[in-house]
Parts: sequence; C-alpha cells; structure tokens
Amino acid sequence: MHESNPFIVADAPAADRAAFFRRTYGLVAAAFGAFAMLLALFFVGFDQKQGVAFLLFSGLFSMINSLGGWSILLVMLAFWGANSVAQSMAFNRASRGSQYAGLGLFVILEALIFVPLIGYVILSTKGDAGSVLIPAGIVTGAIIAALTALVFMTNLDFSFLKVAIVLGSFAALAIVIVAAIAGLSLGAWFSIAMIVLMASVILYQTNEIKNTMETDQHVAAAFVLFSAFVTLLFYVIRFFAGRRE
Repeated sequence: MHESNPFIVADAPAADRAAFFRRTYGLVAAAFGAFAMLLALFFVGFDQKQGVAFLLFSGLFSMINSLGGWSILLVMLAFWGANSVAQSMAFNRASRGSQYAGLGLFVILEALIFVPLIGYVILSTKGDAGSVLIPAGIVTGAIIAALTALVFMTNLDFSFLKVAIVLGSFAALAIVIVAAIAGLSLGAWFSIAMIVLMASVILYQTNEIKNTMETDQHVAAAFVLFSAFVTLLFYVIRFFAGRRE
C-alpha cells in the first residue's frame, strides 16, 4: 500500500524518515539473506560434481572453450538485459508486487553471477572457501558501514561523484571487453580499482537516496543499495582470492 503523501526522504518528518530507512535496510538485509541461501543451495553437491553450481560452472567453461572471449561478452549482455528488466520492475511505482518481484529477480541474478567466482574460490582453496569468503565479507561490511556513516553523519553532498563514476564505469567496461577478446587476465590492480569505484558508487547512491527519493520508494532504494553492496563484495572476494594465487 502506497503512502498518500510521500516526502523527499531528506525533507520528511523524522518518524517517516526513520521508517523509510528501517524498511530500506531491512530489505537489503533480507536480500543478502536470500542471496546467501541461494548460493548455499546452488553449491549443494559441487564437490561431487553435481548440482546447479557445477552445471553452471562447467557450462561456462564449455562456452569459453568454444567461443573464447566472446562467451564472456554474451554472458554480460544477457545479464545486462535481465538486470534492466529487474530494475524496471523494482522502480514500478504503480505496483508494489512488481517492485518486490524485481528485487527478488535481481537477487537470483546476482547469485547466478557469483557462481563462477565462488566455484573458483572453492577450487583454489581446495575446499577451504571460508578462508577467503569470511575475511572478504567482514571487510565489505566494514567498508559499507563506514561509507554509510560518512553520508549520514557529515551531511556532505556527494553528487559531484557522478561524473567520475560514469567515466570510471565506461573505462572498466572497456577494459573488461578488451581483456575478454584478447584473452588477458585482470589482476589485483583491477579489483582494487573496482573496489574504489564501488565505494564511490555507494557514497553517491546513498546520498541520492536521501536527497532525491520519496518515502514510499523503499523497495527501489533497497534495489539500488543491494546492487552496489553486492558488486563491492564481488570485487573484494576477487581481490582476496587473487592474493592466494
């Protein structure tokens, strides 16, 4: 049910503002819980070469062997298309059900995208994935908490980061495309650069949610934050995994 007179979050009465952030971050926490549960289900039987994760993992490598770098580009395009659909649903203010469905679809997509990375971590650590995933999760949580506190405790305007984020995103995409086509490996430097980029995204998006979204848009806000947080987690895991090589 929609609020009859929603306010811009920054201008809303304190009670409405608190309720908005409680709902938003509650949904983000629920999304991460569902994300973790999906990955756990996907990886059931992985060590016996069975289950969803093993099929996806082996299927991706088959694509790479047959199509080379173009397979990565095809996967990226498919994910981009599905992500656009999920985002459109999450931002559909005419239907709360559509918003939740969009967020749910995006959680599933992110879990699928993480399968190759988690599979690599399991294989490279010989089954001791926790030695990478646990510190990566702690570091990611600490970064998110620090950046969120920076936005809410300083009241600084981080909208100036938009240009840098757009340029950085295009540069990152170009690097990924060139590396995929040329068969190049992206080392720890790329993970560090993406962590910095995603930290900037989190600052910018949190600032935008506070200053431009209305108090009935908590699902869309949760979608935006979960997207940024989970992408940061991806590159922190990638960095920790790379250090073990």
